[in-house]
Order: sequence, then C-alpha cells, then structure tokens
Amino acid sequence: MSAPSVYNMPSGVPFLETLARGLRRRFGVELQSGLILLPTRRAVRGLGDAFVMAAVEDGVSATLLPRLRPLADIDPEEPPFEPGELVGKVGPAIDGTQRRFEMARVVAAYHERATDLPLDAATALAMADPLLAILDDAALEEAKLTETDAWARLMGEAAKHFQDAATLYRIIQDFWPARLAELNMEEPQTRKVKLLDALVEHWTETPPEYPVIIAGSTGSLRATRRLMRVVAQLPQGMVILPGFQATDNDETWAKIDEQHPQYAMKLLIEGLDVDRSDIRDFVSDVVGKPAKDVLRLARTRVLEEALVPASRTADWLERINKLETDFGPEIFDQATDGLSLIEARSDAEEALAIALILREALETEGRTAALVTPDQVLARRVKARLGRWGVDVDMSQGDPLAETSTGVFLDAVLALSQNPEGALEKAVLFGHELTALGRSPDAVLSSWQVIERQYYRQEQRPNAPTRALSDIEADLNAALCPLVELEGDASAPVWASALISVCENIASHADQHGSHFLWRGQSGERAAQMLEHIIAYGHNLPYVTAKGFLRLMRQLMTGIVVRPFGGTHPRLSILGPLEARMLSADVIVLGGLNEGIWPATPTPGPFLSRGMRRQMKLSLPERRYGLAAHDFFELAANPTVYLTRSKRSESGPTVASRWVWRLQTLLQGAVGENGMKARLNSADYYLDWAQKLDYVAAGGVKPATAPKPQPSIENRWNTDKGRSLSITEVKTLIRDPYSIYGRHVLGLKPLRDLGQENGASEFGSAIHLGIENFLTGKKLPLGEDQDEELITALNDAFHLYGYSPEVIAKERARFEVIAAGLRTELNAREADSFQIEGLEVWGETEIPNLNFSIRGKMDYVERGIEGYGFIDFKTGTPATDAEVAAGFDPQLPLAAYILRQGGLKGHKSGATARLGYMRVKGSNDGFQTFPIGKKKPVEQITDEAIENLTKLIQRFDEFSTPYESQVRSKYINSWSDFDDLARRGEWAGIAGGEKDD
Repeated sequence: MSAPSVYNMPSGVPFLETLARGLRRRFGVELQSGLILLPTRRAVRGLGDAFVMAAVEDGVSATLLPRLRPLADIDPEEPPFEPGELVGKVGPAIDGTQRRFEMARVVAAYHERATDLPLDAATALAMADPLLAILDDAALEEAKLTETDAWARLMGEAAKHFQDAATLYRIIQDFWPARLAELNMEEPQTRKVKLLDALVEHWTETPPEYPVIIAGSTGSLRATRRLMRVVAQLPQGMVILPGFQATDNDETWAKIDEQHPQYAMKLLIEGLDVDRSDIRDFVSDVVGKPAKDVLRLARTRVLEEALVPASRTADWLERINKLETDFGPEIFDQATDGLSLIEARSDAEEALAIALILREALETEGRTAALVTPDQVLARRVKARLGRWGVDVDMSQGDPLAETSTGVFLDAVLALSQNPEGALEKAVLFGHELTALGRSPDAVLSSWQVIERQYYRQEQRPNAPTRALSDIEADLNAALCPLVELEGDASAPVWASALISVCENIASHADQHGSHFLWRGQSGERAAQMLEHIIAYGHNLPYVTAKGFLRLMRQLMTGIVVRPFGGTHPRLSILGPLEARMLSADVIVLGGLNEGIWPATPTPGPFLSRGMRRQMKLSLPERRYGLAAHDFFELAANPTVYLTRSKRSESGPTVASRWVWRLQTLLQGAVGENGMKARLNSADYYLDWAQKLDYVAAGGVKPATAPKPQPSIENRWNTDKGRSLSITEVKTLIRDPYSIYGRHVLGLKPLRDLGQENGASEFGSAIHLGIENFLTGKKLPLGEDQDEELITALNDAFHLYGYSPEVIAKERARFEVIAAGLRTELNAREADSFQIEGLEVWGETEIPNLNFSIRGKMDYVERGIEGYGFIDFKTGTPATDAEVAAGFDPQLPLAAYILRQGGLKGHKSGATARLGYMRVKGSNDGFQTFPIGKKKPVEQITDEAIENLTKLIQRFDEFSTPYESQVRSKYINSWSDFDDLARRGEWAGIAGGEKDD
C-alpha cells in the first residue's frame, strides 16, 4: 500500500485560490470528473469562483468544474452511491422543526406529570433545545447515552438538580428512539455519521477511479476522520489539511490539549495514521512554487510560539533565544510586518476605527477587505458606520427573522390582534411597508398620518372621527377577524393558519393578493417555511392562548437566521469566524478580541455538568477554545491583519483575549515593552482618525449657554389671538416664560405620545368635563337622587378620554364620593344664597393703555347677594391663598378683573365677592374648598394682579427680556411640555439647580 496522500496548506496563503491552481496542475482534465469535499457551503461557492479565476489566468475562457460538495450534505441518491443502494441502511432525517416540537411535547408532558403544572409551548421549546443539543453532540461523538451503567453512575454522583435533569433526559432517551422508529426517521446527526460511514465502506470496497479530494477539514468528527483516512489511501485521493503546524518537538506535541489551536489536528493525524513528517507541503509539492516565504514563516512561527500549551510557557526565554538563533534576530520585525493591534477606548471607537480601515481599502483599486468577528453587535456597528460613506455591506451571520421586515410585520399583526385599540401597535402596522389593506402602502401611510395627528395625538378625541379613520379601521378590523375571533386555547396550526390569512389580507393591494408581496425575498421565504412547519408539526405542541402564540412566534423568529443572498459589496465583507474559514482578503480585521467575546466563554449547558459530559464521552466545552484558537491562528497568519479590541464595553472594563495577551507577552519578552508597542501599535493612527473624525478644535467652539431666546418685538405675540394670553398662561409666563415662547412665538403644540397612558392631566380634564356636563342647566339645591346622574356623566367623560371600561368600572367608588361631595358643597353654597350662574363661561377683556387682552374659561361661576364668585375645580393640589396674594397664581383674580370690565360673556360688569378652589379628588379626604382672600381682600388681589400683569407685559415688550425656562426655584413646575426643547434637565444639572428672581 502506498503512503497516504496527505498535504498541508500552510497558514497565511489564500487557501481556495492556491487549492484551485494546485489541483488543476496536479490532475489536469481528470479533475473535471473528480469530487471535492469541503467543510462549508461558502467554501464550496468560493472554490468554484477560484477555479474560474484560475482558468482565466491559464488563458482558458471556459472550464468544466468538478463536483463540489459540503461534507455535511452527502446525498445517498447521488454518486458515488447507486439509487436505492442505502435503502434500509440510512433512513430519512427527521425535520428540524418536527424534532423540536416532538421533544417539546415530551418535556411538557414530563413537567406536568412531575409538578402538576402545565408548561406553555414557548417554555417547553426552550427546555427542549438544550436536550436536543446533547443528542446532537452524542451522535457526532458516537457516545452511547442509553447505557444504563453510565446513567446509574451519574445518578449516584451528581447533585440533586443534575439528578433531576438526568432523570428527565433518561426518560426522553427511553422515548426518543422508539418515537423515531415509529416515524421511520433518523436523528439528523446520526444519519450524517451513517452516511459518512457508508461512504467509507463504499470506497473501501470499490475505490473510485476519479480524483477525490477532501480539503480544509480539521476532522473534528470521528466519522470524518475515518473518511479522510480512506480518501488519503485512494489511488487518486488527496487530503489537504488547513494550517497544520509541523512542530518537531515531541514533548510540545504530546502536551497539546483541548484549548490549543492544533488539538483538532492532533486528533486528525492520529486518525489518519500518518507521521507528522509524512505530511507534505501543498504549495511546494503541488503548486510548484517555492515554499520559503520569510515574512509568512516568521509570522506563523511567532504565532505558534505565542500559543504553545500553557505547560510549555515556563521556558519562553529559551524558546525566544532559539527563534532568534534559527531565524535571526529580525524574526520579530518580520512577524509583525503587516500585523497591528488597535486597542480602542470603547466599543463605539473600535467600530469606527474598523470602518475606517475597511473604507481606506476601497481607495486602492481591486483591494479587498474583511472584518471577521463573532460579535454581532460590533458587526452591526461597523456596518452602520460604513453607511456614512454610502458603503453598504451585508453581514454573513445574517439577522434574526424577528428583526427583518417580514418578521416585524408578523409580530405587529399578532400584537395588534391582542390589543385592537393599541395606538403603538397600530402605528407599527400602519407604517409598515407591507400594509396595504386593498390600497397601496403609501395610501395607507398617508391616511394613518392624518388619523394619528387628529385622533391619537390629541388629549381629547373628537366625537366624530374622520372618514379616513373609519374606512381604514373598518378594513383592518375585518382583516383581523380570523385572529380576534379565536378565543381561549387553540392549537399552534390553527393560530398559524389564521395568521397567514390575516397577514395576506392586510398585505393585499387593489390589484394583487397579499401572498404576492408577503412571502418574497429571503425573509419572506423563511417566514413562509416557518409557518408551514408550524402547520405541519405544531399539533405536537401544547395548546396556546393568543399571548402564548405570540411568545412562541417570537421565540421561533429569534432563532431563525436570515442570511443575505450573495453580497451587497464586491470588495468588502463582514464575516463570522466559521464563515471566514478558508476565505481570504487583502486586508483582514479580527475584531472583538476580548475574553468572553472571542474566544466566547463556553458553558456545559443546563442539564449536564462538565464532569457528567466527560463520563458520558461527550465533547467538553473547552474544545471550543481550541477550534476558536485555530480560526484565530489561520486568520492572523495572513499578510495584512489588524487585531482590534475595546478596553471598555458598556458593562465596564474588559480583558484582552488570551491570544492577544500571549502575543504581547511573547513580544515583550523578546524586544521589551517599548519594542512590543512599537511593533504592534503601528496602526494607532486609525484611532486618531476615529477620534478626530467629528472633532472640532476647542478654539473654534463657543461655549453653549442655557437657552434665553430674545425674538423681535413683532414676533413675540405671533398668534391668531394677537397680543393676548389666557389667564392660565399668565401664570406660565410668570413661572416658565420659555413655554410661552415655544407655544406663541415658535407656534409649537405638544402632541400626545402614542400609547401614552392617561395621567393626572387627563384625569383632571375628564373630571372637569363630567361635572360640566352634569351641572349644565341645573339649579341648586341638588338632590341625592341626582348623584347617579353625575356618576353617569363622569363615566361618559372618562370614556371620551380613552379610559377602558375596566378602569371606569374600578373608578365607580371614586365617582360616588365625588357625587356626594359636590352635592354637599354646592348645597352649602346655596344656603349662603349663591346660585349656579354658569359653567365653562368664556371671558375676554382688554387691559387699558397696553394694547393687550386676557381671556379664558371660568370653571364655575356663581352669583349671590354680595356679588359673583369664581371656583376653579382641582384634582391636584391647588394654589394657596399666600401664593395667589403674592401674585404667583393670578388666574382667579384675573377672572374677577374680566368680570369687572364687563368681559364675561352673557354678564354685565360686576363685583366679585369670593374666589376659591374646590378640590375634587374623590379619595379619602373627600371634598375640600380653599377660599382665596384671607390674606388680602379680593378687590385688592384683583388690582394687584392686573398691575403685576401690566408690568410683566411691559417687560416682555422690551427686546432685552429673554424667555427663560423655569426661572423661579420655589415656583417651578415639575414638568413642562417644552422642557426637552429648553434642555432644562441639562442646564439645571450644570447650574446646580434652578434660580429665582
């Protein structure tokens, strides 16, 4: 038997391009009938492109490609197998969704049997997934989990909670093989192992006459290693390893553990049954180019030395001396030529520095660049930063279906079906690009914008909504019916079918059905596939309510990845470490190199501890460190590489990745700390660029001051009322002039937040409206039998303000207190010879010699023998007599002035006998009246109020008077509509508080 044909593709060379050239050179035209097995689909696509490029380089305009297959996608009905050859040996694999749902059913049944508590579908699915992961691992590691001795041993040694988990797992194991046999299906990973073994058997008995190549695999599975061993022995077989480091130190090789980048290679070489010295160099032996590349060799040797097993780091100084002896003292300069470390202050700065590196690469024609990182948050940030230059790059890791357009649409439909009156839910759905409702998305959005402003953004909703509102809501309600009418529990397939019907109706245009728009594109296809699977297999899940189905959908959509088809940019890419394997670029950025990110911190899972996994012969979590280290090594060996990390994240200080730390430590030992920094930190100018990109020199900045606008005199009363304020706005001008500026000068009107819960303001307005509607046309005294009439008026008012029937029902007790209290208080006033004169009475008058008017509505006007009275209803804390007398709350005195001047509508000029506030809270403290006029007579307070107002208006008629925000520390409002515009919070914090004058 000839020696196994095993080659090594050296680290730092472009794997696929070199592979394509070498295989064309070695096999010639025979390669067209050959079969090449690669680790990933992306590698398959990349090698196809590399073959085409190699043919072009050879002057060939067209070429036939060999069969290219991922190792994971061996088809039993394709060559080398004959059709039907494996029937009875390898069954069909169970569908992934069916598998999850079947396991979730078992978990739910076990949980209910053990606890007497049902488990909802989403929770059952969450518990099933880690169990299925153990099954996958067991299949790939070929561990026999059903061995009773192993389980008994674990049960005796494990902690109680692990015993419970192990018992659950054993029950599932007893069920699962029987269930798969009943379905006549195979576990997906078990089937994969069987197919690989069937291929081993087939090629052992009938060696193929065409070339067979396995390239780029680390042989992490036993079955893959068995296949690679057979292929290496085939007459035209060839195995090409990715980045095998042929150390000649047997002690170092023996001490390689799970966390070392060569651990998988160590297992593979043992499985191939070859000596390390028998592995040939693919570049020199096949491609035919000289193997010696000084810079590449220096880089790989230094990286190899930096990542030696921990037990071998004690003699690093000796090893450094040996490196310098073997390669010369310049080895560390050569190794770091093209290798840079960028340590940013924050995640945001790291993302911007990476974006600058990628953007700079585009300045050189044909230059390619790639960011490789497992950190999706960092990847998204870089993608966003590139957008400032109009560069759009897809992320190969994809996006969760839940975050795509189709996923957001499905979620919005379900959310609205559970809360049909929800303003936020409506805003999301009406604003979505798929929502058409038999019209067009633009028409729907245009109508919604009118509805939103006129209806949902207003404090009190109009009694007669616009026609557009009625039409759109009627269509939407009709479309939602299949979901809304599903009450109580139902099966997941029933919910999914209703959801499909509703979504297609909402997405329908005037001339095309919604299915034409809804299920297209990558996200649409994935969503359609998900719903088809729910309909097909969802009967296995527990019945769910509407909320339970929404939770289930969100969980499923979060776990489904939608990857871009092709790429949006021909020269830039953002990849995960798995996607980057075997791919190359002129510039490579390895981002997110912090502990816990890259490498990620592995966990054994919730059901089996590390020790239990070892006893069950499952893979250990630490093995992921070794695979990640190999990815890092291969990528870092490329000619131009930037290693990036942030010193702080949003959660606090970070720790550099162990690989970065080891590289720094090795270089520091070789060339000192300063020498290490000089060599690795040569690209810090990108940080400087990032910091200065939006930087403005201090000398060119004028320090900002708190807003103190001073509009021209002619623009200070820029309202349809002219030079006028309402009597409530006078108080605002005294305490918060900026609000008057925003409302009257800028002409701004605050809009209600969508979905905003009713607060104190809405509560007070509803109480006012209910009392007004009840008292209109009434005469005192009131009878106890009229209490119910007031309660009904309050009910109607609260409904108009958007309170739900449930909330209104809970307010019944409060309304009863208000009805009794109002009757008692007003009847007492009737006993003092005061009678109702009017409610919400309009008044307006000019102030002499000022060309200025005041206006307003008076809550409650009464009239007695001594004169008129004004009462302001308050649901909160009213102003005190002292505040009114001091002029800080002049609303009631100004009402008395309007009456005195004859400005009260329907009334002649008259005197005011009394002023007061009536607290209408309806809580335990009942009704209280707070009279005004104890400190000073009403007549005097009125005179002073108009005198103060005159002086105030005269001040604001001067250009030098600014409109400041909340100028009086004692009499500030806790909240104002214009606080954000005035940036009140920022300036109050800087100044250490509000001021008074």
